[in-house]
Amino acid sequence: MSNLSYNQFSRLSDSLERDLMRQALSDGESVSIAALGKEILAAIQNGVKAAWNYAIEVTAALDEARANNARFSGSHW
Repeated sequence: MSNLSYNQFSRLSDSLERDLMRQALSDGESVSIAALGKEILAAIQNGVKAAWNYAIEVTAALDEARANNARFSGSHW
């Protein structure tokens, strides 16, 4: 079944169609809107946290660079 080609002229036989349907329906996974929503919200949360942490790290690096620059130039910032 792995070398099954799909084009506009090919037709599935009844037995092959039954096998494909049985395989598709036997994986045991059901689609749940609540579970999918939770996964999407978790992904968005992780993205926001990563962006926030990145902004904090950039700010810390800029502050450190300014402090080092002020030390070498003798200015106060």
